[in-house]
Amino acid sequence: MEIRDYKPGDENQILSLFELVFGKPMQPAYWKWRFNDNPAGKHMIKLMWENNQLIGHYAVSPVSFSLEGKRELSTLSMTTMTHPEFGGLGIFGLLANALYNQLENELNVKAIWGFPNNNSHYGFIKNLKWLNLGQQSHLIIKANRIKAESSLQINTFQKFEDEHANLISKACDQFQVKVLRDKDYLNWRYVQSPTSVYEKFEYRMHDELQGFLVVKKYPSSLNPGVYDLYLTEIGFPKESAGLLKSFLSHIVSFYGQPEATINTWISLFDNRYILFEKAGFEPGGKPTYVGVRPHPDHKDVLSDLRNWYFSYGDSDVY
Repeated sequence: MEIRDYKPGDENQILSLFELVFGKPMQPAYWKWRFNDNPAGKHMIKLMWENNQLIGHYAVSPVSFSLEGKRELSTLSMTTMTHPEFGGLGIFGLLANALYNQLENELNVKAIWGFPNNNSHYGFIKNLKWLNLGQQSHLIIKANRIKAESSLQINTFQKFEDEHANLISKACDQFQVKVLRDKDYLNWRYVQSPTSVYEKFEYRMHDELQGFLVVKKYPSSLNPGVYDLYLTEIGFPKESAGLLKSFLSHIVSFYGQPEATINTWISLFDNRYILFEKAGFEPGGKPTYVGVRPHPDHKDVLSDLRNWYFSYGDSDVY
């Protein structure tokens, strides 16, 4: 068995291994978007080969983030795969340690973080020096609790500009650790994605941007034919508290799904949490593990969930 870095053309076997392991295909366009066209960098991938057969894969996605006010490089832990005929050989651990050594010692990555599922959580914590940050819960409200009402001040938009980036930066400025949501990142994440559709709403008063929301819809697991709504980015600060009611009424009217639920991630420590609580949102859904392998120089700040800002958009699932 041999570990080596990704080289152009390996994606063909990567996509084949993905379909074998997970029983569903990964679209080539998605792979290119996530791992080749990422504005923060590309191809942070370690592969295990047995002769010319790909038997193991671990990839992270580079993410520029703000760490105590300074722009740094981090990575989102992503796809781990082992060929079913080669299980039990410790392939994932070998790949992870080789990749982490490169990330931390050659690329000066300050944090490797992500949202481990039930299958991988134990291994990350026990064997790979990850720390548990906690569990991220969804906040949920039923759409039929919100009065559907369109607002003339709210419209959809197609492209993010600096004003959107500046507004969401203000909205999460209380946090010391957060993804840098500049316009390049926002457009890559929500406009250029080849496999997901995001509706983007903005509220303007006298042509001045006051706030925005990014929404993704998913087929409901409980109500066939109904689409639940997920607020993947919340782009307004606490001072604009009145916008939440307007946005919620508008999107309920826009989608016309009274049986849907509206979902979001927002930290209990976020100063906007009480706005959602007042609006009727309640914790629910299946909690998501949040973990990090921190750089030793920043361990204190990185290991405290109160310092982190997360949205659904930070996860590759949404």
